[in-house]
Amino acid sequence: MNCLEINTLKDWFEQVVNNQRPVVVSFFADWCAPCLKLNPQLIQEAEKNTEKWQLVLVNVNNDELYDVVQQFAKAQVPSVCLFNMGTQKDLMTGYSERKIKSFLEKIRS
Repeated sequence: MNCLEINTLKDWFEQVVNNQRPVVVSFFADWCAPCLKLNPQLIQEAEKNTEKWQLVLVNVNNDELYDVVQQFAKAQVPSVCLFNMGTQKDLMTGYSERKIKSFLEKIRS
């Protein structure tokens, strides 16, 4: 599977910061209706592109990852970041069909 949920800083560094391939990080909350629409779309896309990039899910309610959430999601959900070699390259906040289509086109290329 090309998608995993991380819960620790150790996982953050292993799966995002030190990953040699692009990583899409979805910051979500269980109570966020747009997140419940977005994550399945991202998971489906990740399964089609297993060689190109990895999907990582981060629940914003995780205390251990509080600083990561504040730095990259800025307490906005959903927020989706594209990282390459540990550096943030793109950010999408909020959810609309137009936004997700545009973001997916970027990560496909």
